[in-house]
Amino acid sequence: MNTSENKVAIVTGAARYRGIGRAIALRLAQDGFDVVVSARKADPSTFPEHERAMDWQGAESLAEEIRAMDRRALAVDCDVTNQKQVDAMIAATLTEFGRLDAVINNAGVPSGAGDTPILEIDDAEWLRTVDVNLNGVYRVSKAAAQAMVEAGNGGAIVNLSSTAGRVGMPNYGAYSATKFAVIGLTQQMAVELAPHGIRVNCICPGSTDTDMMDGTFRRTAGRAGTEFERIKKGVRRQIPLGRQGDVAEQASAVSFLVGPDASYVTGQTLNVDGGLRMD
Repeated sequence: MNTSENKVAIVTGAARYRGIGRAIALRLAQDGFDVVVSARKADPSTFPEHERAMDWQGAESLAEEIRAMDRRALAVDCDVTNQKQVDAMIAATLTEFGRLDAVINNAGVPSGAGDTPILEIDDAEWLRTVDVNLNGVYRVSKAAAQAMVEAGNGGAIVNLSSTAGRVGMPNYGAYSATKFAVIGLTQQMAVELAPHGIRVNCICPGSTDTDMMDGTFRRTAGRAGTEFERIKKGVRRQIPLGRQGDVAEQASAVSFLVGPDASYVTGQTLNVDGGLRMD
């Protein structure tokens, strides 16, 4: 376990019960971080059926889980496409906890991945995907890094790309393009922020058991005119380890990258995908 007692982390896009963001937030709390969890404000009636059945309330429910672990937590409504909301999130973090040590840029949208060829994607959807998946990382990272530089204590930023950011994938709308761009932004920020002791790294999750991944499987199956389970099994067969990843496995990679064991690691992109990509 990393020793990060009394440090503070922000995790964006942390509203889904079966999401990578929730797993990251819980793991960082286990590591000793106090955690700010953020997500775009949404009507609970739009949540997945299994979340409605358990009366899941998004980021606030996650914050309650973290507090039950005897860590401090703050839930913040934040749309990463809105600069004022991003600035307010950073300000609320500093007001509540007095410091900021790590930021995990997890917020993202799938852009109809699996069923959206470039020739068919709506321009508005393309621009929205860029604004969330790329510009959102830029906005949050810039605001957080400014606070870290001012504090003078260094810090760590971890961005979430995807194996779809390693190789172009058909019918993935703007998703692949934005996830490629996140890797490039990670490298640029790593070089520029290194003199301030701020490390910037990236992970590329492969197929992971989440609601978002299930949505991609369903869209892929619909375009192919086949069954959801057939697509899911086909993906598993391509993975050398023969299975999907668990959200906790993605969280473990983030835990390493923000922790002291990675103190000499910056500008790197780590595939967490069961061996599917080796570049």
